[in-house]
Amino acid sequence: MTRILHSLLPIFLLIATAGLAPASSMVEASMSSRFLLRGEQGTLEIILRGEDARLGLEAMPEIEQVKNLSIRPLGLNLQRRQGVNRRFEYFIPFIVSSYDAGDYVIPPIEVVISGKTHRTSPIEFRVLDEMKLQWSDAIIGNRRIRYSASFYALKNDPYIGEKQPVELKVYFPSDQIVLDWGIPEFERDGISAWRFQPQPRLSRVTLANRGYFSVPYPSTVSTNRIGKTSLGPANLRLQLQFSSLDDFSRGYAQPLTLAIPAFEFDSKPLPEGAPAGFENAIGSFKLGITAGETEVREGDPVNLEITVTGSGNLDALNAPTPLDSDGWKLYDATAVERGEERRELSGEVVFRQFMRPLRVQSSIPPFRLVYFDPAKGAYDTLLTESIPLRVLPSTAPSAISAPPKALAMPLEEMTDILGIVNPSAGLLPAGKRLPAWLWQIVPALIVIGLLVRIAIRELAPRLRKDPDLAAREREWREVEKAPNTAGDFYRRAGYFIERWLGDRNDPLITEVLEKRDQVCFRQDRSDEKIDRAERNRVLRQIRRLALPMVLLFASLAAPRAQAAENPGELFEQGLYSEAAEAWLASGPYEQLPADTLFNIGNAAYRMGSPGEAALYYRRALERNPAHPEARQNLRFLERKFGSITIQRPDYQYQLARLPLGTWKSLVWAAGWMIVIGLLVFPATRPGAPARVAAISGFVVAPLLAVCGLLAWKYYPDDARFAPTDRQVVIVANNSAVRTDAARTAPKVIDAPAGSICQLITQSGDWAYVAFTNESRGWVPLVDIAPILPETPPTAPHPRPGKGPETNA
Repeated sequence: MTRILHSLLPIFLLIATAGLAPASSMVEASMSSRFLLRGEQGTLEIILRGEDARLGLEAMPEIEQVKNLSIRPLGLNLQRRQGVNRRFEYFIPFIVSSYDAGDYVIPPIEVVISGKTHRTSPIEFRVLDEMKLQWSDAIIGNRRIRYSASFYALKNDPYIGEKQPVELKVYFPSDQIVLDWGIPEFERDGISAWRFQPQPRLSRVTLANRGYFSVPYPSTVSTNRIGKTSLGPANLRLQLQFSSLDDFSRGYAQPLTLAIPAFEFDSKPLPEGAPAGFENAIGSFKLGITAGETEVREGDPVNLEITVTGSGNLDALNAPTPLDSDGWKLYDATAVERGEERRELSGEVVFRQFMRPLRVQSSIPPFRLVYFDPAKGAYDTLLTESIPLRVLPSTAPSAISAPPKALAMPLEEMTDILGIVNPSAGLLPAGKRLPAWLWQIVPALIVIGLLVRIAIRELAPRLRKDPDLAAREREWREVEKAPNTAGDFYRRAGYFIERWLGDRNDPLITEVLEKRDQVCFRQDRSDEKIDRAERNRVLRQIRRLALPMVLLFASLAAPRAQAAENPGELFEQGLYSEAAEAWLASGPYEQLPADTLFNIGNAAYRMGSPGEAALYYRRALERNPAHPEARQNLRFLERKFGSITIQRPDYQYQLARLPLGTWKSLVWAAGWMIVIGLLVFPATRPGAPARVAAISGFVVAPLLAVCGLLAWKYYPDDARFAPTDRQVVIVANNSAVRTDAARTAPKVIDAPAGSICQLITQSGDWAYVAFTNESRGWVPLVDIAPILPETPPTAPHPRPGKGPETNA
């Protein structure tokens, strides 16, 4: 028991410190823009965080003069504002400008607070020649607006993984009223970049005798591969305000999109000969360590706080490691969340490290950080000092007597999935399924009858023609009216087939589409007349496929035509891939019953693709939420492979024994009972038997409503995690979730097969997803599949290893 308590203690400590935020630097320096035109003014701020910093400030800091650079204070006193996390901070502003183009470095600034000297990080920036700006024109209405918008970076040839400041700089005419500057939407190839957002305060500059807004969008970027990479092109959507022609005192908003060209990098590899212990640290850093305790009992862990300060890829940094871990039990280090500070180039990151001595130790070993400094072009190693430690004998008793624990409810001891069910299941009816509320027609008719009896009037339902059928008939008439030339006729016939018959597998459809491609998509397109007999044959066959009545007969005959193939026998023979293909080809996907989808999942599991097995089990449950075999196999699969999934209490699985529509029907039934009971009294004479039934309904209806509402609320609905059309399943045997859409990006988590997640966005061959454990990251598109496919899905295939990864 003592060992168990000792092993759980680091977990309790991790939970206790999980909500702590890293202590931000007491003194920092920042610039409003790192790219200025000649004569343009930028703002340099020395930021003091905390009331102690303000009270302990002994004198206003002085900045070392830089050649050809003007730095002058803006005011004489400290200024106050609301900073990060709504905490107040103090700052000292300066104005920076230069009339000479080139690169500049503002050296570290010393600030003395309560007798202790703090030094800020140096700030690099560039002064640009306004003659080299790239200008573009945007048209809005009958106005032409001239602007400049470009990406800027300090280095065009950074090292791979080197983090550097970049900026989108926009120069826009100041005579235009801009309501919203917007956020750029940009492409990226082989890079990781934070979101670009405008600075809250705008500056002005005069270019060619005209005033312009200078709007910086600062961010940071790092390359993920060697060679050519690019940031952009991008689009920036502004909201302008124009005066109304009818009322000059009023205005209206008008959007304007600015086009921004791409910026290319030529990334170079890190030098060879990296020292032992180098992982991914690139920048210039300092290393510090503090111990929460230097005197512990035998078996107790030591709590360390490791602080890395400086500038570089702090957001992707791996925790420093001890120089000698012999005789220590190390737990995984955790980085304290930095929030919006992660986008900054400089700052600090704090790691929580727990380590337990396995024998008597006299000191905590030094920790090492090996990093590459791009400014020096060389590797460097940081070492902390060893910390004296005293380990006292344990005072815990050798054995703890405790009453016996109650046994837990037995779990399913499945070692394999359940077998296939109903291997020759027929197809669902063609077209739309009957709605679950169809039974409500009966109480609705009763209510109508009572209303008729009360009001003595008749109500006639208005019939409306199906809009899809009307649209199909209207477009069919267009096909029949097509000119007698081969190009026009096959173009309209092909469009009609793609719109209304795209999911049908018929030789005529293939023939017409191939003929359309041969006739209509040639440079020497012929306008020859089409043979009337051929035209009538094509029209007659398409009409047969498009008419609703013929579709009904075809769907009824489909199961008999495909009954010759027996997927169950293929499954029993071990031909799992062929069985899955046969089940999937037994009819249109929309008509496949839950049993068939369940069988496809079993075939996928047998052929070695557990991810696709989980996908088809979930598709079966989407088709029939009360399918017990699919739910049981899915539980077994997720437990076996450790899938990231939605954890539910047992009572929700009991509720799932009945479909959700049944519980909803109880609520509707209670409502109908109350409505009918209220109408019975004015519609019948006193003492009528119907009134006795109505009173009984008033008693039963609330009970039904309460049961139905509670079951409805707590019913296991995955759509509460994410809409069903946005849910995807990890079909690869294991997928590495990364911080960015690149193979070289740091790993967030390994997602086992069958894990469910929400698709947030896509970028190239990658998808940004969110898991139920609140983890987010990028996975390759080939590793996921949607529960609700947009196109007819393909049969599962074996996946012997990890899904392939593609570069950004």
